Amino acid sequence: MLLVGDAAGYVDALTGEGIAVALACARALVDCVATDDPGAYERRWLAASRRYRTITSTLLWARRQPLLAQRIVPLAARLPRVFGAAVQQLAH
Repeated sequence: MLLVGDAAGYVDALTGEGIAVALACARALVDCVATDDPGAYERRWLAASRRYRTITSTLLWARRQPLLAQRIVPLAARLPRVFGAAVQQLAH
């Protein structure tokens, strides 16, 4: 059994990227099955989800930092282009 998306152990779908992660991982899973190499899926899953996991883990870490947590929303409001670019990274 090979799992994709949140079921495969994704960090946290906090930013709504679950579908994008699932599709990227499903593509990797199909490639592994099609080449009769399901053992390569974990490595491919890690590669396919790395950007999403890094961004989400960083956001979760920032949220746990008392000084940063209270500044996330005001900073996003002051820098909408930066915030939008970060969110857009999760949409691909």
